[in-house]
Amino acid sequence: MTTPLLIWSSCAIIYLVFLLWYIGFKKKISVDEIEQIREFLVSKIGHSPRRIDGICRFFENDNGKDFVMINVLELKKPHDASREKLQQYQKIFLGNLLKRAGHPVLIATAAGGNIENIDCDSDKWTTAGMVRYRSRRDLLEMLLSTVDSEHHKLKLEALDRTFAFPASPWMLFGGPKLLVPLVLLLLGALATLAAL
Repeated sequence: MTTPLLIWSSCAIIYLVFLLWYIGFKKKISVDEIEQIREFLVSKIGHSPRRIDGICRFFENDNGKDFVMINVLELKKPHDASREKLQQYQKIFLGNLLKRAGHPVLIATAAGGNIENIDCDSDKWTTAGMVRYRSRRDLLEMLLSTVDSEHHKLKLEALDRTFAFPASPWMLFGGPKLLVPLVLLLLGALATLAAL
């Protein structure tokens, strides 16, 4: 096999392996698993039927595809101490997320109060973020290992108020699906030039 062919074959294999990992092929969440998560949530967060029903409905409608979680946060005062606790939580959370091909899509700090406010009881939001999950099963696994954990308590200690909701389908212009093949094309081209 010639060197350029070897280089481009290697790039193609690396991208295929990445794509299989990034997309994932986990089975959809079963009815039995949804009942287990319902019991788990009742035992951990108490009797909050509306919240628990919302989470379980999300799992019931599992389509096997990725989604983003949209988060809006209001840090407790003093903000610096709360931000530090939140960063400690995020280090553990993001480590677990990255193993499952999830990643932040957007992280933003509030630049002012609410511009529009329809029946919203806070205008002190400090941070917003969007996080990509590979599948609902990945979220389920993370919920089971996160709720009521020591590092989750750091998040609760840091926040005065928050809400999060999943969104799907969603679109990102760019991201790893585009960035990885572009990097591989660049590396392949450089390696081919070096081999000539």
